Amino acid sequence: MLLLRIISALAGIPIVLGAVYMGGPWFLGLLLVVVNLAAIEYWSLLKSRGFRMPLVLGLSGVNLFLLIIYFGFMPMLYPIIMLHFFILFVLVLFDMERNRIVDSALSLWGIVYIGGLCGYMLMVRMLDGGAFYMYLLLIGVWVHDTLAYFIGVKWGVRKFAPDISPNKSVEGSLAGLFGTVAIFFSAPILAPEIVLLSPGQAAVLAFGIGVFAQLGDLIESALKRQLEVKDSGRIIPGHGGILDRFDSLFVAAPFVYYFFLIV
Repeated sequence: MLLLRIISALAGIPIVLGAVYMGGPWFLGLLLVVVNLAAIEYWSLLKSRGFRMPLVLGLSGVNLFLLIIYFGFMPMLYPIIMLHFFILFVLVLFDMERNRIVDSALSLWGIVYIGGLCGYMLMVRMLDGGAFYMYLLLIGVWVHDTLAYFIGVKWGVRKFAPDISPNKSVEGSLAGLFGTVAIFFSAPILAPEIVLLSPGQAAVLAFGIGVFAQLGDLIESALKRQLEVKDSGRIIPGHGGILDRFDSLFVAAPFVYYFFLIV
């Protein structure tokens, strides 16, 4: 399992970093692949548990989120969300046997969870200096997850959230959080010409990334727990599905976006 995780990371990381560097349609294309695969996973998981939701509506929602952001049509976001709500509303009224309100709610939740949160990654990249900010987001999440995983496996004893994710430990969680903070705090001191933040700013950024990365991982674990599945999919060997791999990035991206707007 560990070897598969390493091989998958070595294959996938250069693609992600390259798309971030190229930006523009290259990064948009990568995110479109991510949200479409994630939406298919999400809708498939819910369908396997008896929920009925139109996949085409979900794919429409997550794609429009990214396209509207990329082409700068931000005033259209609210109408698009309401349009999808209205379509789901009508489906419930015309066929309550096949389209329950809970199905519609889960459908709209999936559109916002996948398309809305992933859209923040695109918004981060579109900022001035966005490539650098995206690299910080990616490195922060990857460092956090790696430290939490290995420290948790080696020394984890106390359960962090047993009802949501039984394998997570307090030791792994703290190691991921404060290890990331320590690395980010040191980076401006060791390479001030590269990391154009003060040590304090870098530490706050790392702390926020660590906290929101854990929240992202927990919400996806809660989803899998309620649906009684181990992984969201099997598309990434050793890692599971797209949601398993991008859950932390989805939730940490809004924090990074607003952090750099403020700082």
